[in-house]
Amino acid sequence: MRRLGIKALHLKESTSKHHLAQHMLSKVRALTPGGSEQWAGNTVFDYVRADIRALTHSKTGILAKLVVVLFHAGLHAVLLYRAARWFHLHYLPPLAVLTSYFGSVLTGSQISARADIGKGLVIYHPHGIAVGETAVIGEYCTLTHGNLIGQLHGGDDRPVIGNYFVAGTGAKILGRIRIGDRVRVGPNAVVTRSLPDGLTVAGNPARIIRDRGSPDRESTARIAAQVDSPNSNAAVMRRLVRVITSSAKLATARKTIGKDTVLLGQGIGLDSIEILHVISGVEEEFGLTIDESDLKTWHLQTVKSLATFIGERLSG
Repeated sequence: MRRLGIKALHLKESTSKHHLAQHMLSKVRALTPGGSEQWAGNTVFDYVRADIRALTHSKTGILAKLVVVLFHAGLHAVLLYRAARWFHLHYLPPLAVLTSYFGSVLTGSQISARADIGKGLVIYHPHGIAVGETAVIGEYCTLTHGNLIGQLHGGDDRPVIGNYFVAGTGAKILGRIRIGDRVRVGPNAVVTRSLPDGLTVAGNPARIIRDRGSPDRESTARIAAQVDSPNSNAAVMRRLVRVITSSAKLATARKTIGKDTVLLGQGIGLDSIEILHVISGVEEEFGLTIDESDLKTWHLQTVKSLATFIGERLSG
């Protein structure tokens, strides 16, 4: 009887510990938008497929997609991270460290296998990218050359980033902060404070330059869309000129900007921050979501080339 009583007591304690562990795990998952539940119900191949699709969705033809898979250094950085992450989750730390090291040597990026990154990750020009070991990044996010996602004061105070995050070249996200969904960070910006959904920030320290979540601005965009047909070339051009002059805060009179006005270089000379302002303004004005992979340099040559790009997105 005494043995049965002891076994029952041990069984009760182990059951209680199991429920407690499950409760704590659910709490952790609830607190991290990209947390460990990202891997629940998904294999590493599901993540790899999503990563490849996110990078190649704008490519047409099997050959073009194959070239990206074989020769895109950013995709190789993502795939090597996925392999290292798989080893880490399956309690093979030596292989995880070795794979991470190989990825660092091959691509120039340092992404810890302990970092929790959702599917659909896209990396452009991976050299100089560093993601700390306790960082959490959501789904369908984009990183570029020189991004740093890591500690500010030490003690594993790394950020938690939501879905559809986009970081410009050299952007840094530091400290124990939370970044909402669909946040864009401009080139060389330094973010050390939490940000809600839908913001575009730039500068050091980062400051808000566009709030796509504002109801008033969304209403303005809808009203503008009703007044001017989005399929009208003249309407697109007129609204684009208004966006350029207001977003870039140009001293040039609006009437002097025409379809052949050059945006870069010897034209009105927009810099990278002003271009980011303009693209954010275009997204708000026309109700578009523009990915970096869709926007090419020639689209930004003149007002007409950018208006043509917008018109194609509206009609497509």
